[in-house]
Amino acid sequence: MTKTAQPPRTPLQAEASRLFDERQYKSCELIALFELSRAMQESQNVVSRAITLEILGDCAVSTDRNRQANDYYRDAAEMVHSHFHTGKETKEDATSSWEASLRVKESRALFNVGSIIEAAAILERSFPRTRISGQQHQPHDFVTLESLMLLGSLHNMSGRVADAVVEFKFALLKDPYALEAVEQLARLGCEESTILALIDVGLKRLVTYKNNESTADVIDSKEEDLTAEIKPLLPLRKYAQAHSALNKNQLPASLDHFRGLSSQFPHHPHLILHEAHIQQELGHILASEQNYQRVRALDMHWVAGLDKYAHLLFQLWMSRRNAFMLKQGGYLHYQYSCHGGREKLENNSVSCGVEDELGQLSADLLDIDSNKPEPWVCLSLYHLARDENEKSIAFVEKAISINQQHQYAHYLRGSILLASQRPDHAVVSFFRANDLQRDIPSYEGLVESYLASDKFKEAICTAKEAISSSPRDARAITLVGLALSQAPASHPNGEGKDRAKRALKRAISLDPGAPRPLFALVDIYASERSYDTCVKLLKDAIEGRKANDVSDSTSPAASSHLVTWNKEHGDVIFSKLGEIHTLNEHYTEALECYHVAISMNPQNGLAMQGLERLEKIMRGVDPYEEMDEDGEEAEDNAGHEDYY
Repeated sequence: MTKTAQPPRTPLQAEASRLFDERQYKSCELIALFELSRAMQESQNVVSRAITLEILGDCAVSTDRNRQANDYYRDAAEMVHSHFHTGKETKEDATSSWEASLRVKESRALFNVGSIIEAAAILERSFPRTRISGQQHQPHDFVTLESLMLLGSLHNMSGRVADAVVEFKFALLKDPYALEAVEQLARLGCEESTILALIDVGLKRLVTYKNNESTADVIDSKEEDLTAEIKPLLPLRKYAQAHSALNKNQLPASLDHFRGLSSQFPHHPHLILHEAHIQQELGHILASEQNYQRVRALDMHWVAGLDKYAHLLFQLWMSRRNAFMLKQGGYLHYQYSCHGGREKLENNSVSCGVEDELGQLSADLLDIDSNKPEPWVCLSLYHLARDENEKSIAFVEKAISINQQHQYAHYLRGSILLASQRPDHAVVSFFRANDLQRDIPSYEGLVESYLASDKFKEAICTAKEAISSSPRDARAITLVGLALSQAPASHPNGEGKDRAKRALKRAISLDPGAPRPLFALVDIYASERSYDTCVKLLKDAIEGRKANDVSDSTSPAASSHLVTWNKEHGDVIFSKLGEIHTLNEHYTEALECYHVAISMNPQNGLAMQGLERLEKIMRGVDPYEEMDEDGEEAEDNAGHEDYY
């Protein structure tokens, strides 16, 4: 018997295996136990007993008894190890492909019960690395793609990022079509050039393997000619480039790559979903919504990633509920009015229609699979839209309990806590989200939580860390400007508002259509009573021009972005301009701006609230004093503003 073959199965083992294939787990387990009892009584060959133990382990896993399965697999692996051990291997080194399979099953059973460290230790002992030269290692002889991916995931969960990268690299070399390895390497910060090189070498080895040549040999220079002959079945390099750009927060480049892929494969829900996520983060809300709907139309039982669709519906609902305030508030704050493109529902408001859609999406996802985090996140957002914060927190924590690696659930929890004036608790959630995936929204949540806690040093350091991860991302540079502008002058890192202005102007030059740096810059000048500068900045934005002191760039991309800005956000700029004119006591101009904003978007909360305050001022009434007397109205407005 070779080190890859199992001995012939006994008649009872064959019957048990047949029943297992038929998913008759109880019957399979009963027969296997009969076989095991007889084998122990007759002192049967341990290798044959190992087959029975493996069958019992498979039954236990299939009925969610992972600890019992772990015992079965461990005992079987030890029996196989003792049988094949020749003395050349280490004491715990896997001695056959059969033992290797059993060790992977043992590790996965432990992983299923949350024993991450112990599960990783089993694989590390069973598949030790062999040093070939210098610092280079090669995988164990019996290592499998499953063992590499599992060990990489276990290392990642336990914070051993460098070790996880090594495992995923070996996985990609073993099989260049392991797309999950591509995604994990990109997420863990592996360079795009490295991933592409691994794919190329993996494809060469795959060709070599199919030609019945050794896959362990180093490919020499003569084989470089194979590169031109290798034609992957899929655009692997484009897929790697898309994910690499995505995880470097190069969203426009990533979107272009995913669009190219989806044009080749227009009915691939995973590609469409990535497009929707990126469009949502870029503020292309209506296009993002259409792509989410395409995913649901392609597969009515699709669940993965649709919690962000729920977030998009929540954003639409908030923007229509008269609460678009452009304030700080974590990942839930949204910087676009996104009022266009949807008709009002008959005899109902758009906001109520969106709330109904959010509720229906929650119900649909729960019916499809209530054991995944996405339905519970969706339900959390639904209750958040109904101002039921306690239920919202409870449901997002339910999502986290199902999958502690679900990043967006931590985002959402942090946002709710920050909106509930609990910034110290929000920091913990945002930090966990950022640890799972370092992206700009998680940095935004951290910076805003630190600012709300008056921890200006931490806010500035976090904002600078965001820039180091995405040096040309306007959102990261905006964070630095916000942190610097809010830090007191007496603070050691309070470098002053001049540096904040420079940072915000830099952000505007990189993304002329971004409202957040523009309004933050306007707020700084307004605090200095430089109202003329504020008016110039806002009018330049309305007219589709960047301020002369911001940037001289006239690239086509910038012009395209400004067209989008004028079409979708003009009402918001007019509202802000009305606010500045009111501060400057130019009431006629302010009144005109508010009316223009409302004519462009009747749902614009900034304009309606600003107009109401302005009318009271013009009547000689203190608007803030009256608002304090109307406690219920003030409370409602404050509650909604917190989300932004």
